[in-house]
Amino acid sequence: MNVSFWIDNKEFRLSLTQMKRNDLQVSLGKKKYHVTVEFLNPDEILLNVNGKIYNVIISSNTTSYFVYVNERCFGIEKKSARQILGQKKDKQRMVNVETSMPGRIVKILLKEGDEVEEGQAVLILEAMKMQNEIKSPQAGKITKIGPKAGDSVETGAVLFAVG
Repeated sequence: MNVSFWIDNKEFRLSLTQMKRNDLQVSLGKKKYHVTVEFLNPDEILLNVNGKIYNVIISSNTTSYFVYVNERCFGIEKKSARQILGQKKDKQRMVNVETSMPGRIVKILLKEGDEVEEGQAVLILEAMKMQNEIKSPQAGKITKIGPKAGDSVETGAVLFAVG
């Protein structure tokens, strides 16, 4: 199976070959990795990559994935092929940013009406004993901030809107 992903507009192509159950050979360019997978639960896996162990937890919402690798968080946006290929949107749309897991709002960094850049942190959410910067998926203006600092939020709660 082949998988493509983009980081900073650069494409990376992975080739995944299943050797046996839960045992893969992963190729990225000329580099090859031996990977074994142990599924701890539907959202958590242990990866052994060439002898190094990685604890991986994956959660998602409608616009992104949050991947925790050894307690370090990576946000990954879900994009359509049209977005990836760089086709322009006719009009910038309003985007509601929702939480993918329950947590507590630690700090609000911006206020309604503030201009925001794509990738700029808007608030800090504490979830699973980790503080995560929740960033704007696009440049624009903050049109709504739902919770206040100290509020608890449930999965799917709208944290802020940007348009």
